[in-house]
Amino acid sequence: MLIKESKKVIFNGDNYTPEWHQEAEKRGLPNVRNTVDSLPVILRKDTIELFGKYKVYSERELQSRFAILCENYVKTVNIEARLTSMMAKTMILPAALRYQGEVASTVNAVKAAGADNAAQVELLKSLTAIVGDFQKATVALDHTLAHHGDGEVLAHAKHFRDKVLPAMSEVRALGDKLETLVADDLWPLPTYREMLFIK
Repeated sequence: MLIKESKKVIFNGDNYTPEWHQEAEKRGLPNVRNTVDSLPVILRKDTIELFGKYKVYSERELQSRFAILCENYVKTVNIEARLTSMMAKTMILPAALRYQGEVASTVNAVKAAGADNAAQVELLKSLTAIVGDFQKATVALDHTLAHHGDGEVLAHAKHFRDKVLPAMSEVRALGDKLETLVADDLWPLPTYREMLFIK
């Protein structure tokens, strides 16, 4: 009996795969993919009725929990984004600029010696482009963080999900690229290699 009633939600595969998302949709199950989308469920009529029926939370208490959870989401992402920006500006960018300076000096030295420096010039161009993109991405992240939280708590949480998180991801992606280019002795953070293969 219980198996029949629960069959709709039983899935013995990986619930994070696209296949499960398609299967859940086929079964008519809700597929809430992130925190911000899940929070309004707290204020749904059926949720309020269920918690009220068993005297767990009143409607007012659920509204309070909803506001607290939205604010907690915003605060958490805000802290992470500010840390991302600070690390980008005070650790990664200085290391990348130092390495860029070393490569530029090498390019000039090789050119002055009369040798072919085409490969070093290409490295410098590539490095300069990524450093420039990294700086722009950091400025864009700071711009999204300048958003003021007036108005509805859910709207503020949506801003952090839709604007701040993607801006953080862009800084991260470019930082990962720089990690593969900047000299190891200049890189200020543990590399993926070091984290995977601890000395």
